[in-house]
Amino acid sequence: MSRCVKRFQRIFRPGVQLTLLVAFISALSACSSPSEKLLEQFTEYRVEHGLDLYRQTVPQDGESSLVAVYETVDDLFGIMEFDGKENNYQEVEKKQKVTTAVLTGDGKTTLAILHPDQKMGNVKVNADGQSEEFALDSQEPITVHTLKDSYDDVKIEVFDEQGNLIEQDE
Repeated sequence: MSRCVKRFQRIFRPGVQLTLLVAFISALSACSSPSEKLLEQFTEYRVEHGLDLYRQTVPQDGESSLVAVYETVDDLFGIMEFDGKENNYQEVEKKQKVTTAVLTGDGKTTLAILHPDQKMGNVKVNADGQSEEFALDSQEPITVHTLKDSYDDVKIEVFDEQGNLIEQDE
């Protein structure tokens, strides 16, 4: 019995234990999840294209894309669904008060509204005969909202806190 214990102790000295631990951690880090790989790809894409990021989603397990809202070096405002292959995006020229970008795809419509000077207000959306209202994000200069379906014809009206129309996009 004591011979077995001595052999075991000889094999698993502190140096050997440390080496095994480092090898195990290295093996785990090499096996990054698909969502981590997608985030790495998007970071490279963002740097390569000089995008100034406002907000992005973090893909959960099983999701194959992320949504990002950004500004380009050419002063365009954009929203993108990034999957690392065929990236669906919409970029528009920034306006004085409020800028809206509409991204349609994957059975949904996502709206990005840039409102740096407008902290309070409401948005009314008319999409193919359907109507929906929601508040501007008062904590951020940007509001992102996803409609339940994919629409081709989207009309967006942004109102200040008194109910005055400040921007209309069709």
